[in-house]
Amino acid sequence: MENHRQYLPTYDECFICGQHHPRGLRVRFYTRSDGNGGNNGHVYADFTPDHTQTGYLDIVHGGVISALFDELTGWPAALATGKMAFTAELNVRYIRPVKVGKTYLATAYPTIDKGRFWEGKSDLRDAEGTIYARANGKYFMIPEQDSAVMADLMTYAPGDLPVFQPEYLKE
Repeated sequence: MENHRQYLPTYDECFICGQHHPRGLRVRFYTRSDGNGGNNGHVYADFTPDHTQTGYLDIVHGGVISALFDELTGWPAALATGKMAFTAELNVRYIRPVKVGKTYLATAYPTIDKGRFWEGKSDLRDAEGTIYARANGKYFMIPEQDSAVMADLMTYAPGDLPVFQPEYLKE
């Protein structure tokens, strides 16, 4: 069975995922369902940078790429726990210049629970699979009660994965 996209909720004020943010990237993160209602723990984003995101000429500013990784790399921990996370550390390695007008696939891989924090990895590739940047991050999970407050501020489009809703994590 072919995997299909399950989009994740957004937060309107977020520079990365806010769909109405006037200067934001407006990126939608998604998982791919396994056909049985689950996912493989990976989180993806299609990223097509434009001229508002350049550092010079047609090269995307490294800070924009870092900001994308900042949010993307923490999402697998949220999928695993049903709680929001905040970044404690993020290391980005820029391998090739990212150019405007080209579509890239950003992928975050399942995170590892290290007890006090979660570790995650992600990368940015073109359609041919060439890697342009990689990131490693450490994420702290936000306490359940604080996560619930933040979850109420999320925007869910029809069909979005109910990550922060009670029905998401079934015991």
